[in-house]
Amino acid sequence: MDELLNNLDKLAVNNRLESQALEGAKKWVSSKDFDIDNSVTRKFKYEFHANKLCFKHEFKAVPYIETYFNIVLDEVEVGYYCWVSDLNGEVLDDLLVITDRELKCR
Repeated sequence: MDELLNNLDKLAVNNRLESQALEGAKKWVSSKDFDIDNSVTRKFKYEFHANKLCFKHEFKAVPYIETYFNIVLDEVEVGYYCWVSDLNGEVLDDLLVITDRELKCR
């Protein structure tokens, strides 16, 4: 089991999953289509949360890894970002969710 976990950790490092996910989150919140003003999103902090492996899924034909970052504003978690990539590090999907209702209404 330790060898499997070490190999998965190497896979995440070699494919730069954390840095790619961080870039994806920052790109998403800085886009014109994002509904929260850039003066607010520039204050976002991104805290790595987890890497999760899915090796069998009803709708996806390939195994994938989800890399999660919590989004923090003024020391309060306001949402999360998930970067979904195949085992080679190629992005399959991403998702940004703002969970703070007040922030959504700004």
